[in-house]
Amino acid sequence: MRSTTRTPQRMHLLDLLRFGAAAAVVLYHFTATPTATRYWGADVTALFAGLNEVTRYGWLAVEAFFVVSGFAILWSTQGRSLAQYVGSRVGRLYPAFWACIAVTALLQAFWTGGRELGLGDTLLNLTMAPDVFGAELSQVVYWTLLVELTFYVLVGVLLAFGPLTRAKVLGLALGWPAAGILAHALGYPVLAEHLVVRHSVYLGIGMLLFLLWQDVTARSAPDAAAAAGAPATTAAPGRPGRRGTAVVGASLAALLALAVVRVTTSAQQASELQGVPVSPGVAVTVLLTVVATVWVATRPWAAVRDPRLGALCVLAGALTYPLYLVHTQFGWAVTEWLSRAGVGRWATLAAAVGVSVLLAVLIHHAVERPFSTRLRRAVTRALPSVPALVALRSGAQGAPAARNEPEPYGPVRAAARELARPASLR
Repeated sequence: MRSTTRTPQRMHLLDLLRFGAAAAVVLYHFTATPTATRYWGADVTALFAGLNEVTRYGWLAVEAFFVVSGFAILWSTQGRSLAQYVGSRVGRLYPAFWACIAVTALLQAFWTGGRELGLGDTLLNLTMAPDVFGAELSQVVYWTLLVELTFYVLVGVLLAFGPLTRAKVLGLALGWPAAGILAHALGYPVLAEHLVVRHSVYLGIGMLLFLLWQDVTARSAPDAAAAAGAPATTAAPGRPGRRGTAVVGASLAALLALAVVRVTTSAQQASELQGVPVSPGVAVTVLLTVVATVWVATRPWAAVRDPRLGALCVLAGALTYPLYLVHTQFGWAVTEWLSRAGVGRWATLAAAVGVSVLLAVLIHHAVERPFSTRLRRAVTRALPSVPALVALRSGAQGAPAARNEPEPYGPVRAAARELARPASLR
């Protein structure tokens, strides 16, 4: 698979969307959940009456993360072998995660109000899948990491059998949610939960948005080539046709309909959990707005041109992951300490958010920046550059398998590649 050597364009609006989603999760946990009420010593729905009208919908930010992830992870496979893909995922996820586990364990060693994990559970959390071993999560948000990890593994399995074609992507986007529906229909809800298919619909939406983006980019490639001074091509074999795009569009509509049903059910559950009305209509509107925003963020005109604003967007995107990982236990600890000391609610909330952001900054600069690239390279070197299955198939055919594989997602013209693949989605 080919990749451009030119500095890639960055999708700054996706950075802002991700950071906004993390902020929504933070405020949801601090001002809308029954757990927050425990640490404030007062009902948060009354303590933050006006703010709570908005933050009670913060749980939808997780769905937003999954939609963005479905788009971004497919993008991260572009121009990468299976070993490079695995290395990029391990390097991106684990250094910050291990640091968060360590600092959380330090906090839990002397704060009795939080989760008091034993050494065994703490070590199992390092795998990012403690649920599989029945261990308690170090922080409540870590349940989403197993969903992401399952998605990464499925994409990796597909890559092991060659480049990701449109058929493979459509099969995963539609087949994963369908497997969950089938498992429930056959009376195996526990199996469906273990396969995290309940959240697969949002990842599927992101995947299909990527395919639509790929089609639009491919069709605009001749114009981009002409603008770059290259000869325009009027015929592009394998270029996505209108019928193929229509199939993706229809599939996206089907997943959106399923997502609306899921969000409606989740809104009812959120009402029961929080003890306040959570409108299904508002929840559905938020979901559809997120999907539309992801699509808008992929447009070339959505890039931030000002270098200083662009740098702020990049920083916001970089802080999203460590902020999401670290905020609950530390934010609740600050809330409990300051509220018991009689500090005002707004000053306490600001301190809880501020400590969470500060820790995210420290983890990003002290851990992610120096160690993520090193780990990525080490993992990539440790893995075979060509999957065994592809090598076997290549030997059976007497020619490199890559020569017989279609270009990932259908061919995209070289000029389009020059406009694409932002570093923010590595």
